[in-house]
Amino acid sequence: MKCEICGKEIEKSSYSSAILCSSECFGKHFWNEIVKDKNNRIIINGNCYVDGGNKPNAIHTSWLGFNGNKFNIEFFDGRKLTTNNLWSNGEVPKEYRKLLPDNAKLIR
Repeated sequence: MKCEICGKEIEKSSYSSAILCSSECFGKHFWNEIVKDKNNRIIINGNCYVDGGNKPNAIHTSWLGFNGNKFNIEFFDGRKLTTNNLWSNGEVPKEYRKLLPDNAKLIR
C-alpha cells in the first residue's frame, strides 16, 4: 500500500482514517481535510477553530469545547456567531495560511 500524501510504499498504516506513513504525513492529511471543510472553520489570528454547536443548557460544560466558555465571533462577511462549544484545531501551519486565511475576529 502507498501513503496517501507522499506515495511511499508501506506495509502497514498506524492511522485509522487514512493510509499514512508518518506523523508528518498525518499532519498534512489533517490540514488538507480542514482545507476541504474550510467553509465550516473559523480562523482567527492564524488559529483554526470549529463550532461544535452552542449548548446553552449543557449540564456538563467540561464536555464542551474550551470547557463551555462563551465566545462571540464576527466573520469578515458580517455573520455573527455565539457559541459555548468552540474547539481548537491548532495554529494553521505557515504552508497552509494562504489556503486558510483569517475569516473572523472575536468580539465582546
